[in-house]
Amino acid sequence: MTKPQEEFARLAKRVATSRDREAFARLFDYFAPRLNGYLQRLGLSPAQSEELTQDVMIVLWHKAHLFDPAKSSLSTWLFRVARNRRIDAVRRDRSHLLDPLDPMF
Repeated sequence: MTKPQEEFARLAKRVATSRDREAFARLFDYFAPRLNGYLQRLGLSPAQSEELTQDVMIVLWHKAHLFDPAKSSLSTWLFRVARNRRIDAVRRDRSHLLDPLDPMF
């Protein structure tokens, strides 16, 4: 594991074990802008990407104990959560399936 990834893993462990707000803030400051940009590059609006970024970071706060540094880096884990949340959001948004010319619309 690389040096920054080792530090991220240590911070995530502190979040998981003691709800360390400082550790979470450091992770948030580093990952939130990157996740936001990633989600926008995937086609979400700035508002949608901000909302999903917040959601991903809440997942980190509540489920940091599920992160296993032996299986992946924290960045891989967070970006996978972001990707999956985006897929879920696209599945929920069925508005593109509606035909505005349909009399039932």
